[in-house]
Amino acid sequence: MDYRTRLREASKEIIERRITSDDELRKIADKYNLPLSTVKTLSTFYFHDYSEVQVCMGLPCLLRGAREVVKELERRGIKYSITYCLGYCDRGGPVVRMSDKYYTFVNGEFREIEESRSDYVQSQYEPLDKYIARGGYKYFEKFLSEDNKLFILELLVKAGLLGGGALSRFKTLASSANKPKYLIVNGHEGEPGGFKDRLIMERNTHQLLEGALLLSLALNVDEVIIAVNERFRNAKAMIEKALSELRPYLTSKGLLNKLPPITALLVGSPYIVGEETALINSLEGNRGGEPRLRPPDPTEAGLFGKPTAVINVEVVAAVPILLSNYYEGKEITIEKYFCITGDVDRPGLYKEKLTVGLNELLAKAGGVKEEDVKAVFVGGGVSSGLVHSSKIRVRLTPEETRKLGVFLGPGVIIALSNNRCIVDVMLEVERFFSHESCGRCEPCRLGTKELVEVLEKVSMGKASEEDLKWAETVARTMMETSLCGLGMSAARCFSTRLPSLGMSLRST
Repeated sequence: MDYRTRLREASKEIIERRITSDDELRKIADKYNLPLSTVKTLSTFYFHDYSEVQVCMGLPCLLRGAREVVKELERRGIKYSITYCLGYCDRGGPVVRMSDKYYTFVNGEFREIEESRSDYVQSQYEPLDKYIARGGYKYFEKFLSEDNKLFILELLVKAGLLGGGALSRFKTLASSANKPKYLIVNGHEGEPGGFKDRLIMERNTHQLLEGALLLSLALNVDEVIIAVNERFRNAKAMIEKALSELRPYLTSKGLLNKLPPITALLVGSPYIVGEETALINSLEGNRGGEPRLRPPDPTEAGLFGKPTAVINVEVVAAVPILLSNYYEGKEITIEKYFCITGDVDRPGLYKEKLTVGLNELLAKAGGVKEEDVKAVFVGGGVSSGLVHSSKIRVRLTPEETRKLGVFLGPGVIIALSNNRCIVDVMLEVERFFSHESCGRCEPCRLGTKELVEVLEKVSMGKASEEDLKWAETVARTMMETSLCGLGMSAARCFSTRLPSLGMSLRST
């Protein structure tokens, strides 16, 4: 094996086995003939907050009492580490991972999350015969015979799941003679409050695979890789089970050799790895999952320097539905998944058309009246920004949310009631960004820490007008010069609440 291959295989084994001990890392270094420092760099990047007991400090878990979990663990003398988003944000309480089991902390006791158990996930899995019975692969061969398959991308744009810029880049990729070409299905989903992609991978697995194959034909790619967050091991198991059912079926239809292979691979769990160029770096085995400079765009030079399309799980899984609607002459619309958490009675996954009002969505989740809502993180969760209660009747369309300076993205909705302090909430959000910064670029690495320090001063009533002016300058610099969206998101979240921070300052 050449150096790059050895590095990639070492990275894969470190992630799959969650290797952190020095002794095991030395064995990996010897096995793949790599410097120990290189191997340690991979492990410490992916598992910098790893321990046998991890407490989620993502905003949904904090709102549900994550600090009480910390107190209880300390009372019991149990060592723990802090992490962000374990993927079960809707379970009614803060989430804790102990060894390989997941728990919520409710009424002073730890309760295992049934949904996280492999036997439960197996029970919710839809086998291939049932998927076919409800219309799966109905139009697959018809689409295969189409001369111009790019219309399927137009359907995604019409449904509001793909932007015009992405459409243009994907069309360029499809026509590129540079081979091989790749489709990466992004199943990382590290956004606090997000869990829809995990559920799709676990429960609508064959629909996801059909969508991936349809897109691979449209994009004219040579290989499909489903990149799964290493915390979602049940999801990877379901994908592999589905592939074992799908291959004989495609063989019986004489299709297997006409289609690109599909592989499911685990990638590191840090939040930054979900950024598409960082995801590519992770798959290549490069240092953790640092983002890349652009240009070039991944559609020009992505995985192994070849044209690569990176598309989210939800979008890929929507393709078979849109194709059926198209061939059957139905309206080209889709119901989007919304992950609702925060100050609601019924946190969970909701599926609604992209015309639903934010107030209507919150009413379905229950627990907070319109007049009791202070603000809501909309669409992209903490990465998107806050919508003030005065705008709560906004229609959740790409156009309407864009006017408010937020984006629908992963469909993460986190509601904040009037009894929440926005300063404290924003402090926790900036702590999250600081914790998850990869550290490659100075504006993000240093800027997130500066914003945390200023917000801590505001929270304690010790900040000055000069502190806020300095933070505003820092945020502006982060927006303009950060390498990827993490630093920009951290700055945007701070900037959108800057006027209210000034009010908090003057009221102290």
